[in-house]
Amino acid sequence: MAEHNGNLLFAWTINEGERFEVGFMHSLNLSPIVDVFEWTDDTIVLHASRFHTVGGGAPTPADFPGSELIQTDTGFELVGINLPFGSFAILTQEIPNHRISFGSREAFLLELVGPGESVTIDVRRFSLASRLLSF
Repeated sequence: MAEHNGNLLFAWTINEGERFEVGFMHSLNLSPIVDVFEWTDDTIVLHASRFHTVGGGAPTPADFPGSELIQTDTGFELVGINLPFGSFAILTQEIPNHRISFGSREAFLLELVGPGESVTIDVRRFSLASRLLSF
């Protein structure tokens, strides 16, 4: 789910072990980056980061001990990051223009709240009753 100033922007049903992505434009080299997260044991875990070029602020294995940089057909992927978060905040700006993707769903944060705003990304358990009451 995503919140801004305590207001729910969107909430999608995600099951334990499913992954979602946060995509954005790198502010230095202006190439796309996609961070891959998984909801595991009530924690959001950053597993991998995909990008087109290395250097200039791109993540490296030195940033995440135990990770590995591999070359792909479309660029590079840093795998094995395994960095846990309870939740995390994203500051909206024209560049990097963050988007959240899960399955066929996609939300562009800048379109939801405008520039210069903080959006909190969190995964929580909800009961069926609380979901029904929120409509």
